[in-house]
Order: sequence, then C-alpha cells, then structure tokens
Amino acid sequence: MGNKINYALVGLFIILLGAAWLGISLCLALGDFRMDYTSYRVYMDESVSGLYIDAPVKYRGVEIGKVRDIALNPANTEQVQLELDIESSVPIKQDTIAVLATQGLTGIAFVELQGSSPSSPLLEAKEGEFYPVIRSGPSFFARLDTSGTELVANMSKLANRLGELLDAEGRQKIRDILDDTKKITGALARQDVELENTVINASKLFRDGADASERLQPLLEQIEHTAAAFEEMANQVAEASNSVNRYVLKSGSGMQQFSQQTLPEVGALVSELRRLADTLQGIGKKLEQDPRVLLYGRELDVPGPGE
Repeated sequence: MGNKINYALVGLFIILLGAAWLGISLCLALGDFRMDYTSYRVYMDESVSGLYIDAPVKYRGVEIGKVRDIALNPANTEQVQLELDIESSVPIKQDTIAVLATQGLTGIAFVELQGSSPSSPLLEAKEGEFYPVIRSGPSFFARLDTSGTELVANMSKLANRLGELLDAEGRQKIRDILDDTKKITGALARQDVELENTVINASKLFRDGADASERLQPLLEQIEHTAAAFEEMANQVAEASNSVNRYVLKSGSGMQQFSQQTLPEVGALVSELRRLADTLQGIGKKLEQDPRVLLYGRELDVPGPGE
C-alpha cells in the first residue's frame, strides 16, 4: 500500500517558505520600512579605502544611518562624493562635520559625525543643491600622514642646517668657542686666591669701620658738648654786647668812642665763635654718617673689581 502525498500542502509550504525568504531578504537589503531617512551629501578630499555601500553612519558611536552611494564628484574628480541616509529624527546642524573612521585594525571604514552644538541652526540644502551638504574633516590617518610629512620635512631641514653648521668653518668656530671657554674658566681659577683675599680684606674693613664707629662715639658726644658750649658762650657775648650798646647809648662821648672802637671787635669775635660752633656740629654729623672719614679723609675712591 503506497503512501499518499498531498501535493497541495507541499506546494503551499514551498510558497510560504519562499515568501518568508523574500521578506527577510528585502528587510536585510532595504532596512526597516518604517524608518524615515533624510539624504545628505559629503565630499571627501581623501581616499575612502575600506568604505563600502551600506557602511554605517555613526554619531558618538551610535549608528544613525548608512552610506547609500559612493562615487567621484562629477564637478571635481579629486573629491569623493558620498550620499548618506540618516534618520530624520537626528538633527544635523550646520557645524556638523563628517569624518572617515576605521573600526579597530580591520580596516573597515565608516562615517563618523562630529560637532553639532546646541546653538547651531539645522543644516538645509542651499540653492541649486539637491541634498544638504555636510562638511568633511580630515580623518585620523590623514592628520597622522600630514603630521608625519611635516615632521620628515622639518627633520630634513634640521639635517641640512646641521650639515651647514658642521662644515669646516663651523667646526673651527665651535673649537674657538671651546678654547675661549677654557681660557675663561682657567682665568677664573687663577683669580680664586685673589678673590678670597679681597673678601677677607673687605670683611676686615667692615670690622675696622665698626670698631672705629664705637671708639668715635665718645668723641662725637664731646664734640657736641663743645659745640653747645661755644654756642652758649657766643649767646652770652652777644647779650653782653647788647647790654654794652644800651649802656653806650645812655653814656656820653667817651663811651661812644669806646663802642666805636671796641665793640666791632667784640662782634667779630662773636661771629667767629658761632662759625666755629657750626663747624664743630658739621664735623660731628659727618662722623656720625661715615666714621671712615676720620681714617681716609673726606672722599673715598669707589673700589674697582677685584680690589
């Protein structure tokens, strides 16, 4: 007795399986039909090696879209034109920058969006453009390549400068500098003893000045007392002279003759006594300010280097 096969059920199963396979394929190929996308363009000035169609577009590591098309820019073949489909719910601002990034060490590339400050307005298509254009920025490898090129160029310049410096003339100048430095250090070493003696003499001079100041203190006090005594004596003589003048005015011609001959000499004596008192006071002030005047005179020569 043979098995009876229901070909209708088998055909229905194959049809359902094919429809499911077709639906899954369409979902994988076209994405979620319920997601609304906005198209943008990016013009890259560098190689997009490793980037492929349907490569992810990310913002801060979150996938927000995909690359729909990769082609050369018809207006400038030095640029690569990318068309991106980005979720409409993601705000793309005028300061947003698209950068080519790679995932790990695999070399698989994707588009990374950066920037988007809150105060920046939304990006819109300009007049004559079909899609809004996102500005592009150099990738990490592009920056590294530029920095490496500049570093190599600077190293080359440095090597050339060193070559120019270390030629025959440059080497001779360096030897002259080293010889002059050696002479200077030798001269300083020879002057070591003289510098030490100078320091010792200066220290001794300061000690002698301090001792002289202490010894001169009683003398200064005595000079001050003498000056005060002279000043007091001058005042007394002046008072006596005034008294004599008053007496002469009251007396006769004899006293007037005495006043005309004797009193001028007394007045001159009083003036001399006052000048002497002022001189003694000046000497006392100078000795207080600089006791070395008593030892070295009024003016001291300024010591020169090494003296």
